Amino acid sequence: MTYVAGVVLTGIGAGMGIRDRWSRTRDLVTGLENRANFIDRVDREITGHQARSQKLAILCHDIDGFKNINDLYGHTTGDHALREVAGKLSATLSRGQTLARLGGDEFAILMPNIESPTEVRLLVERLQRNVSAGTSEIGLPGSNSVSVGIALYPSDASDRAELLTYADTALHRAKDEESGSCRFFDPVMGQQLRDRRAIEEDLAKAIHDGQFHLVYQPQAKIRTGEITGFEALLRWTHPTRGDVSPGLFIPIAEESSFILTLGEWVLRNACQEAATWKRPLTVAVNVSARQLIDTGLADLVRNVLAESNLPPSRLEIEVTETALISDPNRALQTLNKLKSLGVTIAMDDFGTGYSSLSNVREFPLDKIKIDRSFIKSVHANKQTASIVRAIRLLCHGLGLPVIAEGVETADELNFLIKEGFTDAQGYLLGPPVPVSKIAAFAYDNVIPLPNTRVRVLSEVAAQ
Repeated sequence: MTYVAGVVLTGIGAGMGIRDRWSRTRDLVTGLENRANFIDRVDREITGHQARSQKLAILCHDIDGFKNINDLYGHTTGDHALREVAGKLSATLSRGQTLARLGGDEFAILMPNIESPTEVRLLVERLQRNVSAGTSEIGLPGSNSVSVGIALYPSDASDRAELLTYADTALHRAKDEESGSCRFFDPVMGQQLRDRRAIEEDLAKAIHDGQFHLVYQPQAKIRTGEITGFEALLRWTHPTRGDVSPGLFIPIAEESSFILTLGEWVLRNACQEAATWKRPLTVAVNVSARQLIDTGLADLVRNVLAESNLPPSRLEIEVTETALISDPNRALQTLNKLKSLGVTIAMDDFGTGYSSLSNVREFPLDKIKIDRSFIKSVHANKQTASIVRAIRLLCHGLGLPVIAEGVETADELNFLIKEGFTDAQGYLLGPPVPVSKIAAFAYDNVIPLPNTRVRVLSEVAAQ
């Protein structure tokens, strides 16, 4: 007699039949129903509930911080965590409620025959309480938590595909808030989801149709206004939507493989345009987390530099702390390869990540960019001023140049000068402009800043 995750197999012939049926309907890690079997069950329940005019709910869960468990402790420990959470979720359910593992760390519950959303909320509270209760059996620090997204039949959707999609959409909204959150789907999310799908479809056509272009924001010496380089920033002009905010389309691109295509387009065009500048100004290009862990990034950069004839020393790759910690080992490998090419590595948005000091020590960085959120009104906020002052001293001690982002007022600039900063970027020094408008910066040995900025810079420098 053989046991497989609680299923008893008797006899060789019968055992093989049961094992085959079990493997087709069950998740091999947790023993729960798998995605395919869960989908079939939801379809049957919807048909039955429709005939009886009853309601049901789909609850999607995932384990908060599960990627960190895999990255720090390995996939074997990750599998133990999945089984541990699965056991706690299963123990909470009542008769007739079905739990499945959809994939990764995402679970789903089918809750039939509900009378009101309050029943669902009470179940979620019990689930989350039980998952987080007690110590981890596998020796992990702290306790687990799950975030939950909920969609209701028939008020949210009348078919299984939309119901699962909407529950997953609500789950993503919950995870945007904080660990252990719960969100019901609402019509606003539905419109946002439709808009998102439309943008995803339009993104695929945008490069081919020439809808993207780059703008360049100057980086300058703050006492003189001398331009030292530019940051290349991506802009999208849609034929019907008009200008689409990067804050909207970049995250959508990052969640798909399209960010690799888009990132290559930005890198190639920025290097080609910078290679035409007579002055040896640097061009900074942002690299996303998805690009940073792509094994082909270093080869792409090498090829683009060769094709554009841009010296490697004039290319600056900007990465964020979030990108670095998404997969630290692969990120480190990629950065070392990039450094071997002779390009500069800058940490962007410094101070907004999770482990700034350790990142500065462990990764091969050449420059630090203080996030604009710390520069805004820095002259009037003592706590922020102390943080910015400490960052500059830290970077000075490590021999790292530091640049302040988002400088918009003379007061902010004055503070930076008094604190010993030498470089900055922001609207006070120059807004992002198309390549056609930076000819004077890039070709002539002059700094044609608008008169108002020249006056502000000279007045501040004289203080």
